[in-house]
Amino acid sequence: MLSQEKKLLEMLSNHDVTFFIPPYQRNYEWTDEQCKVFLDDIKKTKGNNQKGEAGHFFGTVIYFQNEPVFGQPHKLVLIDGQQRITTTMLFLAAFRDVISDDKLKDFINSRYLKNNNASEESEYKIKLKQVETDWHAYKAVVLGEDLSGKEKNSAVYRNYQFFYNKLLKYRDDGGDITTLLNKGLDEFRVITIELQPSKNPWENPQDIFESMNSLGKPLSLADLVRNYLMLGMSSDKQEALYHNCWLPIERAVAGNVSNFVRDFMQLHSKTSYKKASEANYKELYGIFKKLFSHLDSPAILNKISEYSALYKYLLPEGKTGCTGIDYQLSDIQRLQVTTAYSFLLSLLIRWKEGALSDDDLADVLDAFRIYCLRRRLLGMAQGENRIFPTLAGKADDIVNAPDKKRKMFEILSSQEANLRLPNDTEIARHLETMNFYNFRFCKFYLALVEEKITKSRPDLEDRLLHIEHVMPQTLNDEWKEALGNDCENIHRESVNTIGNLTLIRHNQELGQKSFLEKKEVYENKAGLQIAKTRITDCNVWNGNTIKRRSDWIIQYILTNVLPIPDNIRKTNNFSITKERNRMSFEKLQLIGLDINFIADQSVTAHVINDCEVEFEGRKWHLSPLTREIQTRRGVVNPSGVYQGAQYWEYDGNRLTDLMSMLNS
Repeated sequence: MLSQEKKLLEMLSNHDVTFFIPPYQRNYEWTDEQCKVFLDDIKKTKGNNQKGEAGHFFGTVIYFQNEPVFGQPHKLVLIDGQQRITTTMLFLAAFRDVISDDKLKDFINSRYLKNNNASEESEYKIKLKQVETDWHAYKAVVLGEDLSGKEKNSAVYRNYQFFYNKLLKYRDDGGDITTLLNKGLDEFRVITIELQPSKNPWENPQDIFESMNSLGKPLSLADLVRNYLMLGMSSDKQEALYHNCWLPIERAVAGNVSNFVRDFMQLHSKTSYKKASEANYKELYGIFKKLFSHLDSPAILNKISEYSALYKYLLPEGKTGCTGIDYQLSDIQRLQVTTAYSFLLSLLIRWKEGALSDDDLADVLDAFRIYCLRRRLLGMAQGENRIFPTLAGKADDIVNAPDKKRKMFEILSSQEANLRLPNDTEIARHLETMNFYNFRFCKFYLALVEEKITKSRPDLEDRLLHIEHVMPQTLNDEWKEALGNDCENIHRESVNTIGNLTLIRHNQELGQKSFLEKKEVYENKAGLQIAKTRITDCNVWNGNTIKRRSDWIIQYILTNVLPIPDNIRKTNNFSITKERNRMSFEKLQLIGLDINFIADQSVTAHVINDCEVEFEGRKWHLSPLTREIQTRRGVVNPSGVYQGAQYWEYDGNRLTDLMSMLNS
């Protein structure tokens, strides 16, 4: 290891070397904020220099030298200092383009930006070779060439433009910009450290690179894996692997490389790992090395690259070209079931290999989609991150089954407790009282109903597509009269249930218009069948007609939208675990406090534990107590079923609303 103190510009002026940023390095990432600090330091150093206090330490630059090639400048591969040196070069390019002195322009070009000892067509001609994703933008800036729109969005061009605008203003305001160079930047000093791994094995570039990045912003899982697979190879091999394998990965799954690597690991081991994040990048990286340390790095890179081309189909905008497959994957993406991506990747691999036909894969995905849709209705996602990766071990069982969709359902229906496939009874009971309007996928599920009725799904991005309450959210006198004496209870019980909701395509809210006025819109202007079925054949809209439509739409969803094989429709795999959406006084921190009956504020109950209250000296669950109070008031729900939390409040907030806010 050789270390020296040098002036930054002196180091950059050497015509016998070209600095290379290896492909395993990060892209250039400095922002305006960091560039401003850099420029302020130049100005400060210039001011200190004029006071006789010159000098500014600009950090270390660590590199190793490739085997020299006769007739070419020495190739110095940067391990540390990439961001600072790139920023310096962009400042010099902007400085060159702001000044009007042609002689000084040529001096900056020939001394710092270009290499006179290399031919024009050689990549060595430009003194700092960037990683591939930044190279074209950087090369165009140095050579003064036009940039594409994409290149102008790069950090390279943005920071060049930042310096150009700042220097232009500095000049136009009367400042002498040449002093920024010869009195400011020229006094920046660095410590250069040349690694010599051939002489000292402990100077391994990979180990030192990881050590240098152990502080500050951590390397991502993708960064660590890329470095692990490429470091230690010759620069030529690194360049080839980067171009042939890693760059296609970044293009295929842009912005999702770390997530993809984690899912690749899960696919390989059939085991779940933590979600890739800054907190566990190094932990996942350690697992990656254990999983693949016995395998050849180029082979691993080739396999990761091959699978990335399939993984992109799991991401937004990714299309396989098969309508049936893309339809299923699109819905799974909408439900954000990202924890299943390693399993879904295993299916895509079998499909790519020809073990699953297009129809086979679409059918298997449909079964999985229905499983997820049923679970999301009940707000269930717990445990999926743990179980879904292990399903990759079932991929061959699915492939070998004569009825692949039924096999998928068998696998899913064998899950129990929090991972169960909800049966028809459970779904129906939940939908009867569920606050469907506040369900985050409300519009999506209603669109699925419309699609099954008409074979055409409404565009969920259409600004004219609304969720409509047939009975309005706020009752006016006309609606109260239409609903009768029990209007408040009917409204409270039914307003946000699925039976009272529909989709309409209309250019204005219908609000509190009467049912007959709304019915006319549904029949003639709404353009959707779901706004007509079991609505426009009614003459009045009340508790009975809402229940009638609720019964119909629930059965339609179970039979047509989310159908499962008959033999598992009633299978009892119910969890003994408390449901996420269950009323919980403990979660609401109401134990020891009083709650009020909404319809009669004089009626209060004292909360005594997670699921019970005390009323008139007795312990009650909330729903039976609600039925008791309503019976005393002479107001009885015809069904006899009460969702108690709908009728009680604390501090002016309905308990169901408090639970919804807590679970959102």
